Amino acid sequence: MNITFDHLVHFTKSPEEAKTAFQLIGFHAINGGKHPSWGTYNCLNYFTGLRYIEWIGFTDFDQAKASDNVLIQQIVADSHKGEGFSQLAFRTNDMDAVIDHIQAKGLKPIGPFAGSRKREDGKVLSWSMLFIEDEQDDTCRYPFFIQWGEPEEARAKEMVPLMQHSIGSPSLSYIGMNVSNLDESLQKYCHLFDVPRQSVTQSKDEFGTYSELPIGNIAVRLYETKSLTAPIGHTLINRPFLCGITGMPENKTVQVKNGIYQFTA
Repeated sequence: MNITFDHLVHFTKSPEEAKTAFQLIGFHAINGGKHPSWGTYNCLNYFTGLRYIEWIGFTDFDQAKASDNVLIQQIVADSHKGEGFSQLAFRTNDMDAVIDHIQAKGLKPIGPFAGSRKREDGKVLSWSMLFIEDEQDDTCRYPFFIQWGEPEEARAKEMVPLMQHSIGSPSLSYIGMNVSNLDESLQKYCHLFDVPRQSVTQSKDEFGTYSELPIGNIAVRLYETKSLTAPIGHTLINRPFLCGITGMPENKTVQVKNGIYQFTA
């Protein structure tokens, strides 16, 4: 399965405030646009490799509740628990191959769903999204997959200015997940992404011990809830709680809209 990390979804009541917080740090964070059929809108921050953070909020909560899009359903459910990271997305240029891979794993794909939004300059962006049926409530949720309507080369050329920040060339390098059942979550992700268990490494940081998996050119760190040494909101169980950004001028950890961003040089 040919995939690469695309973006991290961060639900917040005010994407503009998250954008401003990043701008004050020195990032070139921008307004995104509205998703008219989903009742949501977003602000964005891009990194090298077309990776980005999406701060997403509601324009019409009732419309969002009525959406059949799995991501919007997850965000609506997460909104009842408060702000914070919600999902991971991996990019592909062959959605049919991803569907075949998921089915070969004995899993059920949901979608693809078409998506679009109009940028502030009037250009309409389009994409398709694929999800996996997930009946496990006590493990980290499956990520979703996205295929953009434009070739990656064209997107990369157009996005160059958005990946330039006054603080340099930072990279979105790792994601930390707070999981209630480490063994089952590891098995779930290793099975889906064909990660050999011997490729999983164990380490420790100020948040606790974690198991790290290389997936789609990014490191995914799974922290078992009972091993966490830092106070993490109990509502963020089986969701991402940590975003690691490297290539920064200094080491520091900041909290933005109940999401922990760890900056390292």
